[in-house]
Amino acid sequence: MYLPSPSQHKYRQLFGVLIANYLVTPFLQGGLGSLISALLLLYVMVVIVKSFSLPPKLFWAYVFIAVLAFSLQLGPRVGWTTTATLPFSLLAQSIYVLYLGVAALLIMREIITVTTITMDTIRGGICAYFLLAFIWALFYGMVATLNPHAFSATLIQPGSYLQPIHFSVTTLTTLGFGDIVPVSTLAIVLTDTEAIIGQLYPTVFIAILVGGYLSQKVDQP
Repeated sequence: MYLPSPSQHKYRQLFGVLIANYLVTPFLQGGLGSLISALLLLYVMVVIVKSFSLPPKLFWAYVFIAVLAFSLQLGPRVGWTTTATLPFSLLAQSIYVLYLGVAALLIMREIITVTTITMDTIRGGICAYFLLAFIWALFYGMVATLNPHAFSATLIQPGSYLQPIHFSVTTLTTLGFGDIVPVSTLAIVLTDTEAIIGQLYPTVFIAILVGGYLSQKVDQP
């Protein structure tokens, strides 16, 4: 198990990239927009790897996996149509889920084991929250790819991943506009699971972070 590097600002870049990636998503549609969006996600994965202390060989292995996922994703995102589009798309999304999931778990592990809470630790907690939203967006995308009728509205649109991200964020925050509703059994279970995590994460992890940070501020002479 590899722990995050001791740098005091290891999550600053990841925090900025995740926020930027989310905010520019509505404007990155179509062929070129999809390419830029895929490049941003690749950059997020590289930044994630750089945030942890890894041996050089393992670091480059993770970078290679990230580039592989990007390559598998590139065809469907820019509108290429081949007989292998579906399996390539599912494989790319699976790699992204595993990649981002491990990163979120490592960050959350640090949150509950760290002895000194800094502002960068809080940024890390927020990064993990955003990663959870992206992970579930990928889950929803995979379900919708396999079953286009798994949700009440069309989730996967050519050249855009906005709808899965929108549905994931509104579910994670338990906002729920009702514009998209899970229909299939798998979609319902995934949605309920994300809603539960959306309730527990701020209550447990963010409370630990903010409470510990404020306590340290009070204890400082």
